[in-house]
Amino acid sequence: MTVRPTDEPSATDKRATAEPGSVLTRLILLTLLMAELLIQVDQTIVNVALPFIKRDLGFSEPGLPWVVNAYALLYGGLLLIGGRIGDVFGRRRVLIIGITVFTVASAVCGFATDPATMVVGRAVQGVGGALTAPVVLSLIITSFPEGPKRQKALALWGSAAAAGALFGLLLGGLLTSGPGWPFSFFLSIPIGLAIVVLSLTTLTDSRAEERPSLDVVGAVTITAALLLTVFVFLDTDNPWSAPQRGGLLVVVAGLLVLFFAVERRQEHPVVPLHLLRRRNTGGALGIMMMWGATQMSYFYFVTLYLQGQLGFSALRTGIAYLPLIAILMVSAQVCTKTVDRVGLRRMLVLGLSFLGVGMAWLGVAAPSVSYLGAVLGPTILSGIGLGLTMMPAGSLATAGIAPTDAGAVSGLFNTAMLVGGSLGLAVLTTVTQATGGLGDTYSFRVGFLSCTAIMAAALAVALLVIRVPSEPEAA
Repeated sequence: MTVRPTDEPSATDKRATAEPGSVLTRLILLTLLMAELLIQVDQTIVNVALPFIKRDLGFSEPGLPWVVNAYALLYGGLLLIGGRIGDVFGRRRVLIIGITVFTVASAVCGFATDPATMVVGRAVQGVGGALTAPVVLSLIITSFPEGPKRQKALALWGSAAAAGALFGLLLGGLLTSGPGWPFSFFLSIPIGLAIVVLSLTTLTDSRAEERPSLDVVGAVTITAALLLTVFVFLDTDNPWSAPQRGGLLVVVAGLLVLFFAVERRQEHPVVPLHLLRRRNTGGALGIMMMWGATQMSYFYFVTLYLQGQLGFSALRTGIAYLPLIAILMVSAQVCTKTVDRVGLRRMLVLGLSFLGVGMAWLGVAAPSVSYLGAVLGPTILSGIGLGLTMMPAGSLATAGIAPTDAGAVSGLFNTAMLVGGSLGLAVLTTVTQATGGLGDTYSFRVGFLSCTAIMAAALAVALLVIRVPSEPEAA
């Protein structure tokens, strides 16, 4: 089975490449960034509302993280095949379907009256996001040549992704304190409709002339393995010595073995294993998985710390993140303008260092129970770190990648962040519950210092694994 070479730009890619300053190209980029923004906003907009969702829908403490994990796991687990579906059925068509699914699921979450409906709605949102995100990032990657133009495009995409997550926290606070937490989900409806209209009027559909096979078995096995892994960590009703937990871990190991066996035999695998053997690509993906683990946990723990320990309202909690948004925007611009002089690897190391120090500061200062003493300083450092990390990591992951692998790399990059975030939150939630739950500052200290350790490991990978892009790298 042959496939039209993807190094020949699609109809949409040609328009974006041929007319970089045109109004149409700007509308195309606006459409893609709005789609990315919507997905990222809905990852965090519920974080501020978690205590209210727990109260109104009757969630237990161990079950509450599933409001986050149900979205992130389905999103992360299906991202890889989402990119392939876009290649087969057309990127514009899949983008529209994904946004439509996402929007309908948002309405379901807003009208939810029990935990099961909320978790199912969030899972379906994840499916919609998984159909959308790889199309967005792969179009951005293939529309800009490697070098400064791609770096600027990735910086814009990274800023949209990070800003979406942060604006989600602010909007969540405003809406939860005002009309109520359901409007955190209802907000997605008009935005989703606008993206669909823009997609229909600005994007041109494209797909491979001969359809490649869909690696459904690979996607299903890896998603099942990830879901079971997180369930094992969230199942605090049973001790770690319980046979049920051990049995599930055995099933997970079997699913992973099956997954890699399937991938080696697939003509069009959901995970092209040769990409993982590339030093910079594999290293950057590992870093982003650890980055996701710390950042999702950071938002989760800081939100509960502000509301539980400092007594902040949902609105004050959202406002408390404003310095992070402002610093992120500034540092991302600084990163774009100075990365040619500093270098991608050094910029990545610098960003990870800021994030690690910020996490350590939070852990040490948590017992002070003060926003100025325990949160503001680490928030500023985290904003700097976020702005300096996303673009170099994306550039390193895609440097030297053939256009035929752009969709796979975009899926892997998003998957690393989201799956790392879900697993990290599951692990760190288990750790904090083992130290007494998040009812006192000691457990928050444990959680933040655990994030520091993970970020230190990411920094070690950046120093020991990543090469400067000028060095040759075997495929």
